[in-house]
Amino acid sequence: MLCFQGLTLNLALLTLILGTGGTFQYGLHISLINAPAKYIQTFINGTWQHRYGSSLQPDTVLLLWSFIVSMYSIGGLLGALAVGHLSVTFGRKKTQLYNNLAALLGALLMGMSQTAHSFEMIILGRLCYGINAVLGVYGVSLNLHTMYIGECAPQRLRGMITVTVSFFIALGKLMGFVIGLREFMGSEELWPYLMAVSAIPALIQLATLPFFPESPRYLLIDKGDTDGCLKAMQQLWGPGDHSLEVKEMLKEKMAMEGNQIKGMKDLLSDRSVRWQMIMMVLTCGGIQLIGINAVYFYAYDVFQNAGIRESQIPYVSLGIGLTEILTTILCGSVIDCLGRKVLLWMNYGVLTLTLALLTTTLSLQENYSWLPYGSSMLIFIFTFSFGLGPGGVSCVLPTELFIQSYRPAAYSLIGIMNWIGLFVLALVFPFIEERGQYILYLLFVIEFINQTWIRRYGSTVPQSTVTLLWSTAVSIYSIGGLLGALLSGCLTGRFGKKRCQIFTNLVGITAAACLGFSKMIKSYEMILIGRFLCGFSTGKYGCAVKGARTAALQLTERFQDVLVCPAGPAAPRPRLATNIYIQYLGEISPKNLRGFTNTSGPLFVTSGKLWGQLVGLRETLGTKTLWPLMLSLPGFMQALQLVIMPFYPETPPHLLLVKRDKERCLKAMKTYWGNGNYHPEIDNILTEQEICRTTKAISVLELVRDRSLRWQLYIIICGTLTLQLSGINAIYYYARSVFVAAGLPVEQIPYMSLGMGSCEVLASMLCTLLIERCGRKVLLLGGYGLMAIILSLLTVTLSLQDWYYWVSYCSAVLIFLYTFFFGIGPGAVTIAVFIEMFSHSARPAVFVIVSCLNWIGLYIIGVIFPYVVNSLHQYCFLLFLTCILASAIFMYYFLPETKGKTLRQITKEFNRFNFKGKPCNEAAEISANIETSV
Repeated sequence: MLCFQGLTLNLALLTLILGTGGTFQYGLHISLINAPAKYIQTFINGTWQHRYGSSLQPDTVLLLWSFIVSMYSIGGLLGALAVGHLSVTFGRKKTQLYNNLAALLGALLMGMSQTAHSFEMIILGRLCYGINAVLGVYGVSLNLHTMYIGECAPQRLRGMITVTVSFFIALGKLMGFVIGLREFMGSEELWPYLMAVSAIPALIQLATLPFFPESPRYLLIDKGDTDGCLKAMQQLWGPGDHSLEVKEMLKEKMAMEGNQIKGMKDLLSDRSVRWQMIMMVLTCGGIQLIGINAVYFYAYDVFQNAGIRESQIPYVSLGIGLTEILTTILCGSVIDCLGRKVLLWMNYGVLTLTLALLTTTLSLQENYSWLPYGSSMLIFIFTFSFGLGPGGVSCVLPTELFIQSYRPAAYSLIGIMNWIGLFVLALVFPFIEERGQYILYLLFVIEFINQTWIRRYGSTVPQSTVTLLWSTAVSIYSIGGLLGALLSGCLTGRFGKKRCQIFTNLVGITAAACLGFSKMIKSYEMILIGRFLCGFSTGKYGCAVKGARTAALQLTERFQDVLVCPAGPAAPRPRLATNIYIQYLGEISPKNLRGFTNTSGPLFVTSGKLWGQLVGLRETLGTKTLWPLMLSLPGFMQALQLVIMPFYPETPPHLLLVKRDKERCLKAMKTYWGNGNYHPEIDNILTEQEICRTTKAISVLELVRDRSLRWQLYIIICGTLTLQLSGINAIYYYARSVFVAAGLPVEQIPYMSLGMGSCEVLASMLCTLLIERCGRKVLLLGGYGLMAIILSLLTVTLSLQDWYYWVSYCSAVLIFLYTFFFGIGPGAVTIAVFIEMFSHSARPAVFVIVSCLNWIGLYIIGVIFPYVVNSLHQYCFLLFLTCILASAIFMYYFLPETKGKTLRQITKEFNRFNFKGKPCNEAAEISANIETSV
């Protein structure tokens, strides 16, 4: 049943005016940019030729065009950073009015760009449009337009009124498509005026909005103006008794007494709004990844790939705009009847099915003449389902999930996520669309070795020598890592975690210098030295820098078995390295955040890997000229840490147990944890200190001999070896071989690798949120189980891929799922469990053992895996499956849950196995009495 009772003329007019100068502008900007694309690119080339007398390369023109498109998102990001503060300081109405000035300035720059012969004015105009659009931005994001109209709507009409945000986006897109036709303003002479047409909606809103009131909720809660609130309600909702709404606002205001407007930090740290924030991020922040913006930004290209003739594309685009308008109208009519949740999950399912079918039809359209029409139909279905589901419903949720004090920060957070995603999507998508060639910068390194050899000796380097040099460059990384792991325990115990961390930065910077200047000095030996120092630094140091270095080299190493030699060990998977970073982080964390902070290490590793994959693309630094800079890029991160680290103290346990400085320990606790009473934590560490006077830091040999730590040692050996034998390194090191075996074209592989990196980042983020709620053992065993199932299915799909063409896509999906479950389970949880099982005195020796096992196992896996693949093919995953199942059974019976437990409690559970059937000796008593705050 459609319900419009209570919708007054003033409220309808306010909705129309806010939409005209708000999200209508966004829809207009999204669709208008398509029509003059060729004219603007021609204008850029002509302007450059007029200035400098030479034409631009096509790649440079494409890059500038992508930058123009992406600059809109940068402006939006800048506006998103300020929208929360402005909406509170000046109010919703005034901020909306001031916002129109940015649109007018952008229109002026756009309109005068051709006359001034300046494509830079187009870039600045797009920036101003982006700043303008953030307050009337994409309907699924949190923004001022949504905030304003949501607070002006009565509760019974809130869903329908808020959905108009999406309606005006769709209307703006349709209007952009219409006036962008060649019959109207989409011509070479009129494109500057077409790009400046946004001034008209801005002027309309600037002239009419002053006659309408401020948001009633803002007037009462933020300004304390009860009379103004009642007057605004009567003007917008009509005469009547609005006492219930006022009472509800007063209750919210009373609950907020003494609480100021919350900032971004409060939103992220407050546990009471944790799940509201998660839901908001998933539904609103992730909207960019659905694909709707890619379709609208580059609609012409998408339809050309779908087989539609160029002359028909503008009219097909009009159909898309009409479809989205119809769906938003329908969504606004049924949202209060069917509910938000039903519309979301039903349309998510339809979107998933549509994208799967669209991938299939686009892949087969050259084989059947009728498939392009099927692709077009699926695009319409996708647009319809998006508007009816996520596009319309998501804009309602933020207003309903948060109270007044959190709402501005929530809008800013989602606005920032939206615009960052929009910028990346706009910048990367045209390159993905036009060419997805794999980055063969391994060839650059090989060519560099050849040229250096010829310059020195006057002859080409033999193929066997090239193979040996490249294998040495790859494998020497693990040798350096093993040496660093052997020294990490001794150095951290003597000099502390902070000094060792600074020392590793110096080593990393030296390695970056060797790699960066190798080409300039014409010395491939510097690559060997740089790789060795990288490994040495990595063996002791684990953070996002290490992930970036690994990812940058992984793309090279995946070509080793094809281009140079049968196989070569690859760079280490950084999340497996037990190092100073993990120890440092574990010792500065309070007990209630121990699991969360310990799993942030893998999060930074996966983020670094993803960043490394991005900078390794040919469009960024993966070129013949820039590969030395790419390999040395992690040095900049380490230089940044080298500058920042001296301002932070050493870990509290090290200061008290090793330095015996209680005052500095307490000061460090206050620095890291804030002001408070930390005497219980001090007492816990002092208890360990008393014991450590008679039990000094134990060596590796003493750890192996100590019966009280026997089963803890078995657990870390099992966990470390399982990480190596889980198959994740095989997939990452030889992802190309796996994807080729899965039937994927070579040119698509780098973007699949980016997807894997993104998947692992998301998994690590999710793990940090779940580990304190679900516990370590549940995530670990659940990850093992799901990984085992996926490996068995992957073996089946790889065996059947020659029988059915669609099985190859199933294999690719399984690889992504495997990466995700590895990241949310063993990849992040294993290290957290290791830290919690051992006392401060045993921890350095533990990390030495784990690091050595890791690096030795890593080297062996890197060497033998290609031969295993050549012998067993897809059945090699059965070996990993067996290892995972054996480890899962062992962990199930012998690993206790460590969530929220002290070291005394954890040790007591292990003593059931360490001294089974025998009385506990003195070592067991000592181990059972150790309790630390870490």
